[in-house]
Amino acid sequence: MKRLCLVLIILLAMISVTLQGVDNKFVRVISQTKTPIANGIKITDQYAYIYNDWYLYIYSLKNLWSPQIETGFLTTFPITDVLSLDNNHVFVCSLEPSNTITEIDSLNTFGRIYYAQKLVCDKARREGTLLYTTNPNIGLQIYDIGKSVLPQLVSTFSEKWGIIDLQAQYPVVHALNDFGYVNIDITDLTQPHTNGTNYEVVDGKIISVNRNLAWIGTGSTLLAVDITYPEKPVIINRYRFSYDINDIKARGDEVFVALKSSGLKILDVSNPKRILEKNNFPFKSAIRSVAVDGDYIYLAAATAGWIILEYR
Repeated sequence: MKRLCLVLIILLAMISVTLQGVDNKFVRVISQTKTPIANGIKITDQYAYIYNDWYLYIYSLKNLWSPQIETGFLTTFPITDVLSLDNNHVFVCSLEPSNTITEIDSLNTFGRIYYAQKLVCDKARREGTLLYTTNPNIGLQIYDIGKSVLPQLVSTFSEKWGIIDLQAQYPVVHALNDFGYVNIDITDLTQPHTNGTNYEVVDGKIISVNRNLAWIGTGSTLLAVDITYPEKPVIINRYRFSYDINDIKARGDEVFVALKSSGLKILDVSNPKRILEKNNFPFKSAIRSVAVDGDYIYLAAATAGWIILEYR
């Protein structure tokens, strides 16, 4: 009888391992900064850019256990996105051309000079000396920022306007619009054109691309889209959560998913047709945004502030 019980326990353990991804890493909290309200987070060169509708705060990450605020900015219209150009320049996106950005002098305790430049757009992405922005009324705009901090317009792509999110990987821009997924060829920067589309992607809000896969968040469902053949992107898997997806970051064989409730999920996607949950960080408040850098995960947790996790 004891031998039978032992065999059953081993079988149950094997089934559990099969159903859940095996992870030899651990997630632990390094620090939590409870103010300000954090709706978005970007990490660049040991600096964290934390923002909400009206404020942008820049923190130094030289000491992860105690991040130090460097400065902050106030805007007159809602911030839609933030993009760091270098350690001294940052683009602040808003859909209002008359938006003004004012530095909060009382926060700049280190005397470092920062320049915040406005962009009229919904989303902004950078790849090398190229800047990509989206505008609901215009579409995709490509700028050259290699010669000046002032963006020089190269081209506008309005064939698939209404872009919701994008990721640029020259010579392609992967985008979500009102109809689904769009693969845009930018080999000739002056004449972007569509490679292919997949309009079976319904209500896509977030996209993160790694290798030949585009990971797309649609409500509470994560879609795996095979983009090996740009002219014919194909959905190869759907993975459902109990809550809506707020953000996605794909890295290697892992996808980090920030949820509206229940925290962060870390998925093993080494086999995209058999997605496994390998780790998680339970959290009661919504995780609005996630960034991953090396062994660390950065979370924007709305009214709970922002959090740094060690993952190794």
